[in-house]
Amino acid sequence: MGGGKFASRICQKQQIMKSLRVIFALLLSLAFIACGKFTEVDLGYPKRIEFSKDGGEKVARSDNHFSNAEIHDYKSGENGTPTTLEDGAHCNTFKWLRVEYQPHSTEIKIIAEPNNDTSRKLHIELYSGYEYQVIEVIQNAN
Repeated sequence: MGGGKFASRICQKQQIMKSLRVIFALLLSLAFIACGKFTEVDLGYPKRIEFSKDGGEKVARSDNHFSNAEIHDYKSGENGTPTTLEDGAHCNTFKWLRVEYQPHSTEIKIIAEPNNDTSRKLHIELYSGYEYQVIEVIQNAN
């Protein structure tokens, strides 16, 4: 009879351990969800940059560092393609717009191709940790 109590206690401990694993997995999932939320803030960069139909190059500066820049077309939901240049600079290109920057920099170079069509708009998202700022880039057709 003593063996039955021992086996019962082992089953109880296994159930408790299984429950603790489930609780731990749930808490870990919640922690990732809470930590993964990005907040839009003002990092000090311009909120809007305009180019003429001729395109060109502009540099935006701030006192705040950023680690990553992405180009987005909010209308289509498409994003730019990130690459690393030979000098270690990062680059993101999408449609008619290109950005170049050094990681953890305070400035970003924005390059627009000439425009012979209609006015167009893309967005650059600058990320600094879990914070980001959006720069709206507009290019006129005339």
